[in-house]
Amino acid sequence: MLNYQTIQRILKKPEALVFLFSLWVALTCNLGYWTIVASSNATGNLPGVAFLANLALLTLGLISLVMLLLAVGIFTRIVLMLALVVSAAAGYFTHRFGTLIDTDMLVNVFETDPAEASDLLTLPFVATIVLLGVLPAIAVWKYPFAQRRLPVAIRDRSVALLLAVCLIAGPLYVAQKEIMSFGRNHREVRHAIAPINAISAGFVLVRDALETPPVYRQIGLDAAHVDGDLPRVHVLFVGETARAQNFSLDGYPRNTNPELQAIANVLYTRASSCGTATATSLPCMLTEGGRDGFDRVVRQKQDNLLDIAARAGYAVYWIDNGNGCKTLCDRVDSRDLHLADVDSLCSETACFDEILVHELKSLLANVSGDTLIVMHPLGSHGPAYFRRYPEEYRRFMPDCRSQNFGDCSKEEIVNSYDNTILYTDHVIAAAIDALAAESDRINPSLLYMSDHGESLGEHNLFLHGMPYNLAPETQKQVPMISWFGGQAARGIGAHSICQPANTQNGISHDNLFHTELGLLDIQTSAYKKDMDIFAGCLNAEQLAAAEPLRANAT
Repeated sequence: MLNYQTIQRILKKPEALVFLFSLWVALTCNLGYWTIVASSNATGNLPGVAFLANLALLTLGLISLVMLLLAVGIFTRIVLMLALVVSAAAGYFTHRFGTLIDTDMLVNVFETDPAEASDLLTLPFVATIVLLGVLPAIAVWKYPFAQRRLPVAIRDRSVALLLAVCLIAGPLYVAQKEIMSFGRNHREVRHAIAPINAISAGFVLVRDALETPPVYRQIGLDAAHVDGDLPRVHVLFVGETARAQNFSLDGYPRNTNPELQAIANVLYTRASSCGTATATSLPCMLTEGGRDGFDRVVRQKQDNLLDIAARAGYAVYWIDNGNGCKTLCDRVDSRDLHLADVDSLCSETACFDEILVHELKSLLANVSGDTLIVMHPLGSHGPAYFRRYPEEYRRFMPDCRSQNFGDCSKEEIVNSYDNTILYTDHVIAAAIDALAAESDRINPSLLYMSDHGESLGEHNLFLHGMPYNLAPETQKQVPMISWFGGQAARGIGAHSICQPANTQNGISHDNLFHTELGLLDIQTSAYKKDMDIFAGCLNAEQLAAAEPLRANAT
């Protein structure tokens, strides 16, 4: 029979602390997971309470089993303390934004720069970390353990592991059909249970890091191009977090693209992204291979579009406003402008994206040969949308003036996001104006493509970064905009026959690498004509017979 002394002796075992940890985390750090459960209606033939009870025991058993295998010996306290803080953080983002924690999301966390991180450090986030993570971690540190011999420790751990397995096996036996059905219909739950989601993703990253790194692969060693009468200057805008759905060029009822709609030779189409976060999409967009079989580590160890353009004789520049190039620009001239000293565009902590156009004008003034300029703006990166546009672009009101979405209505969040698209429209148009102003001495062109989209509360999801197969279309459908001036405007850019949507169905990030090689007129075996969305526009007879493309404005 259990008496006070027996209970006290049990509670002083590390295994008891692991079960207490698991119970705490399951109840307090997994509200997002339980929200998914509550909205699933997956009770089958069981009463709702019975289904929830079985799923709760299964969840407790899973967390306990993982932690019993990790929190061992002298590392027990440290592992549990770290897991508490991680669980609190992961649980906060899953509950507040619908964020699921997988390998790509963990990479995003590690690659987040200080400015992005500061946007996420809201009072509710800090309070959650302290209350659910730090304070319990202090309790873990002070938790009294009884001394025991190794055989006793092995026996106790074995009994605890058996109990955890029983907590898993029992519910599966009683409610196997209902639980398996729930798992099949809600595959996202495996990325929602803290801290299992973060631990699983972390193991994958550690495994990848311990593998022998791939040998660097050079691509397009035969790359070459022929100079034209005028220097070719091409600007590639790699947009940030802009979803196609909110572009009036795409049919959005709000006029978020007034300036681009008034410019002749602007072509628009919608495309599918390679990923739902910059860490995946950016290297996927600019390297050979596309989405199929994408491996972030492998792509970082091979030549990309910038390397091939430089090898072909282009002057190549990467101009960034704070998000970084993910190693893509390591071998070319790269410029980080997010702390530039331009009073009208910058504060002490950040610059608006027009700083990119400011730098573009400086580069254009000194162009002497064929040039590729890649510009990476802050764009519509959240949650602090209101920091992405200046006061004069607060057109859609009331807008959310906080990075804590809990302070704002959905309408205010959407208004703030639409203002970022409106400002992006202005920045792209300003870049086109800067290029057009030099068209008497250069052959200019521009292509804009966003890296991924964004969720704005649909299905209770916010921001981006969902596992691709589970992500909504709002996170995967992105805008693509192109413009051609000078000699190019009299060819590919001036005719409706060249609109990308008429060239190839199913346009995606996979097309960008080959389309850019085509626009830059680089001859290389790495180029695939069937992947170049403008390849069909290079027939002179077709162009001569086609109707000129007017401005988009009505």
